[in-house]
Amino acid sequence: MTLFWLLAAGMVAVALLFVLPPLLAPEAAGRRGGSPQAQASLAVLREQLAQLQADHASGRLAPDHYAQARTEIERRALREGCAAPDRLDTRPAPRWALAVALGLGAISVGLYAALGNPAALTPADADPHASPSASAGHDPDDPMAERLAGLIQHLQAHPDDTEGWTTLAHTYATLGDFAGGAATWARMGARAPQDPGVLADWADLLATAANGDFSGEPDRLIGRLLALAPDDVKGLALAGTSAFFRGDFHGAIDAWERLLPLVDPDGPVHEQVQASLAQARRAAEGAAADGAAAEGAATDGGAADRAAADRAAAGAEGPAFPPGARASGGRGRQD
Repeated sequence: MTLFWLLAAGMVAVALLFVLPPLLAPEAAGRRGGSPQAQASLAVLREQLAQLQADHASGRLAPDHYAQARTEIERRALREGCAAPDRLDTRPAPRWALAVALGLGAISVGLYAALGNPAALTPADADPHASPSASAGHDPDDPMAERLAGLIQHLQAHPDDTEGWTTLAHTYATLGDFAGGAATWARMGARAPQDPGVLADWADLLATAANGDFSGEPDRLIGRLLALAPDDVKGLALAGTSAFFRGDFHGAIDAWERLLPLVDPDGPVHEQVQASLAQARRAAEGAAADGAAAEGAATDGGAADRAAADRAAAGAEGPAFPPGARASGGRGRQD
């Protein structure tokens, strides 16, 4: 922005260099005394008048002839435009110069405001509540991108719309723009309602944007939503996944054991929870065996290696709820 205004000021200054000098400089000397041709004609007529006066004074010219000749010379001077011109006011015009300088600058700014794009001079991060470009990285003619832009504008005006926040998270997920969703949350998330569904969806999206890393904002949102709704299905699924990925296998087991009776026993989510519990239990057993083997390493040097391998295999496989594919389908118990 600073560079733009410097360039604009430089262009105005160059324009003023062509406009102001004629207003400030005095008129040329030639304009004070008339043109050279007029001066020459006037000099000839003056000589003739002087000769006429001399002849009249010496008596060589009768008075009536003298008067007639003098009248003729004066008439020729008037006809040829050789009469002495009035003195022109050739003083500089500083007031006009100042008016032109100020007017040119004001007109330039006004034309840019009317025909240019002043909003482009404002940095995107100048306003903490300003929305990022909703169509960044997307075709601006894509209906989903237009829907995204409309949702952001709507939520800026109506931040208490829980359904709008949920739809916005799902739209980012549909577009696969998890980084864009994280940037929008960083700008607007502080105004989001304290709704378990909103917190769960955005914790899920933010963890996905961070490649499965729940540390920071995702874990904070999970904690807030479980404080509001301890039996929230998606919240417990997320809490177990976060605990599993940071190596807290007992924490994962606790969250998923609380989740298991809340989901439909005949549905696919129930199978996912059971599979995740089995993985967490194997990893916990491996961790316990690793610790026990470390204590008895003197008597069985291969026990620690076998336990570590078992734990690594269980942990590397990951839970059944990877980031972006968690238990969903509603809040609270699923009957």
